[in-house]
Amino acid sequence: MFRIKICGVTRESDIEAVADAGADAVGLNFHPASIRFVAPSLARRLSAHASQSGLTRVGVFVDHSVEEVAKVATDVEIDHVQLHGAQVIEDARWLADRGWRVIRVLRLAAGPLDLETVRSVVQPWKSAEFPLLLDADAGAHGGGLGLRLDWETIGRWSAAECFSENLSQQFGSAAVRWGLAGGLTPETVEQAIATSHAKSIDVASGVEEPRGQKSRHKIQSFVHAAMAAWDRMQPT
Repeated sequence: MFRIKICGVTRESDIEAVADAGADAVGLNFHPASIRFVAPSLARRLSAHASQSGLTRVGVFVDHSVEEVAKVATDVEIDHVQLHGAQVIEDARWLADRGWRVIRVLRLAAGPLDLETVRSVVQPWKSAEFPLLLDADAGAHGGGLGLRLDWETIGRWSAAECFSENLSQQFGSAAVRWGLAGGLTPETVEQAIATSHAKSIDVASGVEEPRGQKSRHKIQSFVHAAMAAWDRMQPT
């Protein structure tokens, strides 16, 4: 699982900005309806550049069949497949059985949540032992609208599920099993991490200006703020 992913990169300069800022992953969006969609030919170039920059490459798929996911992931040479749509656990297992590292995006309603709602959405996938990314439900857009989750309830869920272990034992290990997306910006990410206890974060629109175009300055500010929040969470 990544630590900081900048999702929806569309230019080689975006990848350079991500690497320079100290994030560890980029997302390539294969959802045709998205403003951040990249065709396979461009995605191959971006993927190669990301690999040379030492970044983890995550392919974002919304309602693609498992065969389509596997074909694109093979052609583009990505490291993880991120499932956003109506794919079921059997689809994730089909991909995992063929060697793909699967991240499952679970959409929760933006705004107030209760603990049982979070648990009911998460538990089937948590039991299947796939890394999870909690995001705000953006409907047919599949994400990237900057909708914010209820970080307080997510934090209570994380604590109840014993996901609040020492950060030094978490980063870079399989123990990081869930991440947070939705409504994250350079201005909000510190609060989001402190409140939700997220150890993995994903951002798209929050580091753009204008919408759909990544901002080097915002990427740098976002990564700096996230790392500062995690530094404060470390035991003294």
